[in-house]
Amino acid sequence: MKLCAFGPYRQELVLDFRILAAQPFFLIHGATGAGKTSIFDAICYALYGEAATEARTSRMLRNREALPTQDTYVELTFAVRGTMWHIRRNPEYERKAKRGDRLVHQAAGVLLSRIEDGAVQESWKKESEVREKIVSLLGFECKEFRQVVLLPQGEFRRFLMADTSARKEIMRVLFNTDIYQKLEEKLKAKASGVNRDYEALQQQRQLYLQEFEAEDEDAFAVRQEAQQKEVVQLAGILSQCSADKEKAARELEMGRQLEKLFLEDIRAGRELQRAEQSAADDGEQSARLMLAERAAALQDICHQAKQAEEKAGRRQEHLAELTRRGRQSKQALKTAEQEKEQADKEQPQRAARREALIMKRRELKVAEELQADKQRLKAAQDALVKAEAERKELQQQGQALQERLAGLQAKWQQAAAAAADEEAAALFVKNLQQEQQAQSLRMAAEQQLAAATVILQEKRAAREDMQQRSTKAAQELHRLRELLRGARAALLAEHLADGDPCPVCGSLHHPQLARQIQEVVTDDMLQEQEKAWHQLEDSLQSWRLAEQQAAAHQAACRAKLEALPAVRDPDVLTKELAAARVRLQAARHSAQLQQDLDTALAQQKKKQEDWQRRQSGCEEACRSAAAAEAAAKARVAEKEAQVTSVGDPAELRQQLMQEEAEVERQEERAQRIQARAQQAALDHAELQTAWKTACQESRQATAEAEAARHAFSQRLQAASFASVAAYEAALAGPWGNEPYRQTVKAGLEQHEKELHAARDAYQRSQAAIAGKTRPQLTVLENAYRAAEKAWQEALARHSKAELIERSFARRQQELSELAARSAKLSDSYRCITSLSELASGKTGARVSFQTYVLHSLLDDVMAMANERLLIMSRGQYELHAGERLSGNKQGGLDMEVFDHYSGYARPVATLSGGESFLASLALALGLADVVQAYAGGTRLDTMFIDEGFGTLDEDTLDVALKALFELQESGRLIGIISHVEELRSRIPARLEVTKTRSGGSTARFVLGAAEE
Repeated sequence: MKLCAFGPYRQELVLDFRILAAQPFFLIHGATGAGKTSIFDAICYALYGEAATEARTSRMLRNREALPTQDTYVELTFAVRGTMWHIRRNPEYERKAKRGDRLVHQAAGVLLSRIEDGAVQESWKKESEVREKIVSLLGFECKEFRQVVLLPQGEFRRFLMADTSARKEIMRVLFNTDIYQKLEEKLKAKASGVNRDYEALQQQRQLYLQEFEAEDEDAFAVRQEAQQKEVVQLAGILSQCSADKEKAARELEMGRQLEKLFLEDIRAGRELQRAEQSAADDGEQSARLMLAERAAALQDICHQAKQAEEKAGRRQEHLAELTRRGRQSKQALKTAEQEKEQADKEQPQRAARREALIMKRRELKVAEELQADKQRLKAAQDALVKAEAERKELQQQGQALQERLAGLQAKWQQAAAAAADEEAAALFVKNLQQEQQAQSLRMAAEQQLAAATVILQEKRAAREDMQQRSTKAAQELHRLRELLRGARAALLAEHLADGDPCPVCGSLHHPQLARQIQEVVTDDMLQEQEKAWHQLEDSLQSWRLAEQQAAAHQAACRAKLEALPAVRDPDVLTKELAAARVRLQAARHSAQLQQDLDTALAQQKKKQEDWQRRQSGCEEACRSAAAAEAAAKARVAEKEAQVTSVGDPAELRQQLMQEEAEVERQEERAQRIQARAQQAALDHAELQTAWKTACQESRQATAEAEAARHAFSQRLQAASFASVAAYEAALAGPWGNEPYRQTVKAGLEQHEKELHAARDAYQRSQAAIAGKTRPQLTVLENAYRAAEKAWQEALARHSKAELIERSFARRQQELSELAARSAKLSDSYRCITSLSELASGKTGARVSFQTYVLHSLLDDVMAMANERLLIMSRGQYELHAGERLSGNKQGGLDMEVFDHYSGYARPVATLSGGESFLASLALALGLADVVQAYAGGTRLDTMFIDEGFGTLDEDTLDVALKALFELQESGRLIGIISHVEELRSRIPARLEVTKTRSGGSTARFVLGAAEE
């Protein structure tokens, strides 16, 4: 096994248990608090991720003095049935980050590996998978492993000396017998549920019978038979009514068909009259339609004549417009030719002004170049002066930056020295906080123990009071029974004389007759007293159970308190924590100051680099400015040598711009005149051509209009219209609309068709009713309604009777099903109730299922324990079970020790300290064997026994070691955890656990002869 920063072991510790292969025992020896039990903590944590006791959590396992850079872990290599396994596990803790100085959270982790031939074959990393694999390999959960592999003597001494309730609670937890209690509760709940279901079925059966006013199933059957007879009778009545209804329906339908023929004849006569009247009114409408259609035939030629006249008018107007525009165009052409002639005369003057402009542009260019060179010379001189000034300023800034950087570096070194203590201070504060948390847990456990003690005292006082009341009630019940027995004997003796046989024993002699009792006792008084006594007994049983539960709770609280580690004075711890926090705050302040100074130094170095870049740029700017000044001076001298006198460039530029604008204006005016003259000639020629074409088109349009008027006049005469007004009157109003005329024409044709159809229909209706009489529909309808009403009433009675009969049949089936279900539930209730009463201890041996299991387990434990106790006590002591049953009440888990020397059994509390140790050791070993057997018979080759040997004398110690030696002969390795010095002289193989000066612990194996 390898462990590091675990419990009191700060440095890495490697323990090779293989060197103990030839040893029957080995002693884990060391001073109190050195870390002996932590060895078993490491084994238990490596396998299950939990410490050896429930009071220590995985968060408490990291060494308090471990550095942030140290890892906390446990590695264990073990063998199960010849197969090698390796497991590594670490708890969660705070460690130093891989980058930077901050602390980060290290999560809990585990790795289980199967090893063959020195190589890993399989691995498991998930916590659930690893735990499941460990349980399947060892056959134990963590709780069972603690009980079987580590035997804490103090715990089993409490188990040996505990009362019934506390021992029952301990065994209930050890063997998880709550499942049997839950089975009792489930059986009871199941019986109650079946009973409720049975009562619900009976209520439902009674409701079904009450629905048909029947007291039982026989009355129900009589009513059902009567209902079936009524259904048959009503079915015959319904059949007769149905035939009468069908006959009346046929007669009514025939009458309706005949009435329909008579009504059709009346309607056909009316339609014929209407059609004849419409035909008489259509004559005038027909004549008007013929006149409108003749006029409509002339609409096309009339429209053509009007279009020809309009076209001739438009052509004449267009000719007049062209004549007017031609006169205007001729005048414009004459004016444009005069302006063009004047512009041609001014052309030589414009050419001379253009030559003068070219000379002035050359003069302006020379003046501008000289002016620009002088400006560049001035700029170069200014830049040189500015660069020299900036160079002096940068030299001063550089000196100030060097001084600032030196000061920051000195401050950073001071802050770094002060911040170096932060990690140690943080770790010290964390360790003190964990110790403070342990102190809080211990105070809470003490408070819980005090509260549990108060509750136990209250429950015990209440139980004692209830026991006294129950005793008094039992005494009173006994007195009343004796009085009642005496009164009955006196009643028999009152009429008994010598020679008469006694009705009780048959004797003829009565030497001592019972005397009359003065106090009157009745059966009701006796029953009432018995009821009161039973109620008190039930209450007493409840208080006893409450007292047992309170005692178990107190024992659990005491065990929890004793499992917690001892703590220092709270005031001292508080002062140390306050001082540590002040120290940590100062270190963190220095660390923050160091970070701020790091930032300031980086900024200062950046400023230094910027200054160097600016210094280089400034030197380059000085050199460039000097070169530019020399070049500008040379260009100015060159330009001044080229010309003798040059005017101001601005004045020259202004004169040039004015002259250029004037020349450009004259050129544009000449171009406009030329363009106007050309356009005027073109416009005049186009107008002349258009005027000639318009004259021809006007003459042609006038001739076409005259021909159209003549043709329209001839068509009017041919259509019998005396004038144009008569033609227009024929098309006046809607008659000029073609759709309207078509609608009128269609209406006239439809009226003609309707007249012929009306005449045909009237003739057919007269032929259909010839020789027939009109029926009386009212009489026929009344007869049908009477027959239908009778049928509906019969149908309603029959349907109602059938519905009732079906309800009888459905309820009959449901009652049969209810009877079957009730019988089944009754059988089930008897079976489940019997099992529930047996499991709860109300019948049979009157022992509950859970108590019976606990009795059996305790017998197995004592049987295994006695095999060793008889040896260790030299055949004197043997553990026996106490009284199991008392009257009709369930007994507990009492134990007593049988002394073979005296031949009597006595309470285990009478054993001496050494004797109780031997009994506790035997009991612990027996319980380990039983738990191991119930876990599937898994074999363990290693076992640890924690303390208890300090109470033994030399002879008893020899006996105990001899018993353990016999246990070792089965192949087990026994590890004894103890601080007793005498064991060092008896056990040669030891694991010595010692404290170091730094506050931690270390351990090493020592083999050889036992120490004297």
